[in-house]
Amino acid sequence: MVRIGLTGIFGSGKSTVCKFFREKGIPVISCDFIVSHLLRTKRIRKKIEEEFGKDYFFEDGKLNKRKLAELIFSSADARKRLNSIIHPEVFKKLEEKLDTYKRNSKIAVVVEIPLLFETRSENLFDVIVTVSAPYKVIKKRLEKKYSHQEIEKRIKSQMPLKKKEMLSDFIIENSGSLKDTKKQINKIIEDITRRYL
Repeated sequence: MVRIGLTGIFGSGKSTVCKFFREKGIPVISCDFIVSHLLRTKRIRKKIEEEFGKDYFFEDGKLNKRKLAELIFSSADARKRLNSIIHPEVFKKLEEKLDTYKRNSKIAVVVEIPLLFETRSENLFDVIVTVSAPYKVIKKRLEKKYSHQEIEKRIKSQMPLKKKEMLSDFIIENSGSLKDTKKQINKIIEDITRRYL
């Protein structure tokens, strides 16, 4: 089974690309979805409360994600502390999901993992694809939902896009039309099929 690691910075359009891979019949595992699930578990919430305090929770016990995000994107130390709680659990779940797809005889699977290089996870994958777009395009996509300051903090918390591109096997330039993005994905699937299958 070919493991395809899909990465890119905040706002580059990874979700759109994942949707197209699914349309081509290739399953996608989203590490963001795994994180979202973990943050709803009592065990992980308890660890976060022990590390950061009750101020990051609402009265009903739910995690105040926005407040926690403000902290972790402003402080490298806080980000490191949160990652030490979350990342081991994410990779455990990821391996379980990959094993399930392998047992079900899937020939390829895409793993959407924003921090692929930052977590030094390159060895988990046969192929690495980076979704790219000019910063001005990324910022325009995000400004409806986030302030300029929030966008800058989130982008700066990740490895620069150019460096991700240099470390990748394929780059999807995701600033044009959807048709153009699909065309690039089809080409990548053809190349992977020829090389590995």
